[in-house]
Amino acid sequence: MSPVKATSTTPAKSRKKREAFLPFLPKFMSGTKTLRWLKRVHAWTGLWGALIFLMMGTSGFLLNHRSTAKIDTGAPKEVSSVVLEVDPAAIGSKEELASWAQERFGTSLTPRGSTAEPSRGGKGDSAVFMDTEVTPVEVWMQSFKGPNGSLVVEYAKGATTVSATRKAENVLGLIKNLHKGSGLGILWILFIDLTAGALITMSLTGALLWSQLHGPRLAAIGIVTGCLTLGLFAALPQFI
Repeated sequence: MSPVKATSTTPAKSRKKREAFLPFLPKFMSGTKTLRWLKRVHAWTGLWGALIFLMMGTSGFLLNHRSTAKIDTGAPKEVSSVVLEVDPAAIGSKEELASWAQERFGTSLTPRGSTAEPSRGGKGDSAVFMDTEVTPVEVWMQSFKGPNGSLVVEYAKGATTVSATRKAENVLGLIKNLHKGSGLGILWILFIDLTAGALITMSLTGALLWSQLHGPRLAAIGIVTGCLTLGLFAALPQFI
């Protein structure tokens, strides 16, 4: 008498399980190959970007708390200042002030915005100071910002002197400036763009992997909705 072969539904169940690997993707993309590919992309992206991600996270924390936290978040410290003589004919505009400073101090940095404002005590063409109508002198200021410090020059129109102040950054300030790209060129900007792309890739692949490893779709939707709602309520009182 020949033995009867036992039948098993295990392979069928395994196939069904494989088909339901990734609930957030279309059915034709769910499977072991897709899961393996997502794991590899997630792992290799995290490998090359681990240090830069750490820097971006640290600098993001410092930038978020730079005006509220009672901790050292890398505020620039003044290290030197000087008042220099200058020919009034050499500086006739805020743009000429920037050119003068670049030549005088040998910096190739581009000034971060130009400001022109009346001297302290009033605004506009005229002002009242101690019950006397006066005409404030226009003051120009140029700021050259680099990752390790800054140079600020200030000049009152028609004056014979220029004041210059040098500020230096500590390690925390340097990290923040690297995050913002202060005084850095196009290559660093492109590098940060690649980092941003890596972060987006890790977020997407991580969300898909999490959906397969840690619970049903409903739980994921609940967590995401809760986080977005919390963020919205936290930011809403600040909008006017």
